[in-house]
Amino acid sequence: MKTLPPCLLWDVDGTLTDTTALIAEALEHVYVRFYGRTLPYDERCALIGTPLKKQIRVFGDPEAFGTTEQAVMAAFIQFYEANGEQERIFGDVLDVLKDGSRLGIPTGLVTSKNREELANTLPRLGISDCVNFTVTADDILHPKPAPDGLLLSLRHFAVPAERVPDAFYIGDTIHDMRAARDAGVQGVGVTWGAAGRSRMALEAPPHMVDTALELRKLLLGD
Repeated sequence: MKTLPPCLLWDVDGTLTDTTALIAEALEHVYVRFYGRTLPYDERCALIGTPLKKQIRVFGDPEAFGTTEQAVMAAFIQFYEANGEQERIFGDVLDVLKDGSRLGIPTGLVTSKNREELANTLPRLGISDCVNFTVTADDILHPKPAPDGLLLSLRHFAVPAERVPDAFYIGDTIHDMRAARDAGVQGVGVTWGAAGRSRMALEAPPHMVDTALELRKLLLGD
């Protein structure tokens, strides 16, 4: 029988939900509205996986453009939620998360969403009963690609040092894989999110999966 991992830690956007296009569209909305400029789609996608506070500063501090961080972030969230029908949930991936939890594996979310964003999204995922711990960009000093959120989760779950290399972090961006590497856990790069297979491959994560079935076999052994 497969030895179960000491914990499974999950990214949200692009991993559990198909939100890449919606986030890129919301960024364009606030960039044009507040800064009078935007970035190519691929460059906006490359920002996904970092906190919104960082994403809205690609042109400099909002105050330099006569606005505030709070105003830009509020407009982003308002646009995202108003177009929430574009958010598609990866049900087969959520089933892997749920089944891992049912097997007794401690389950956490480590996301670059802030608390408000996660509070909006979490009810739509229907996994509140399966998630034991969450870390948002508001909960740590250094969000992804820093490993702080993962390290906090490992401490919360009291994972012994010798078992840290058996833990997994599942994500869709190079920021996720860098955080996993620096935390000493196994990064699992899913190819259906923001980075895609080609960009993810450049980061050379320990694991890459193209389907939820491959992910299930890797994490749960069935």
